[in-house]
Amino acid sequence: MGCDIHSRAEKCVNGKWLVIPGFEPFDWRSYGMYGFLADVRNYSAVPPLSQPRGLPNDAPPDEEEGIWLGDHSFSRLSLKELTAFNYDQPLEDRRYTRQEAPNYFNGAATAEPGNGKMTTYREFLGEAFFKDLQRLREMGAERVVFGFDS
Repeated sequence: MGCDIHSRAEKCVNGKWLVIPGFEPFDWRSYGMYGFLADVRNYSAVPPLSQPRGLPNDAPPDEEEGIWLGDHSFSRLSLKELTAFNYDQPLEDRRYTRQEAPNYFNGAATAEPGNGKMTTYREFLGEAFFKDLQRLREMGAERVVFGFDS
């Protein structure tokens, strides 16, 4: 079974957090990105930007906005956190595919340290991640709230 992210962009207006409608940031399946955002399905053994923090106490209720945020690993990251990170630093991507039996391959294996592929966070996360970051900036978002389904 796969895992997907469910997210929303929010901004604070007059002391109240509001959902920015019509945009679900980072809405594609990427276990590498999930590992970076919240240590979820982190087969690449990427140091996460943060462990899951839970939903913020001041967030609008999901049902009020009609947005389901999944059923586990709820978290939030500020736009400042997401934009201040140095994405050009090196990263060892330790995910690989391992044959475990005849005709059975495990694509979620994690190599020992030093046996992965060297890259940068920018390459690892890909162009779509940075397009969403730019869109969040343009929309005036201040944070991203998200969770995962199984």
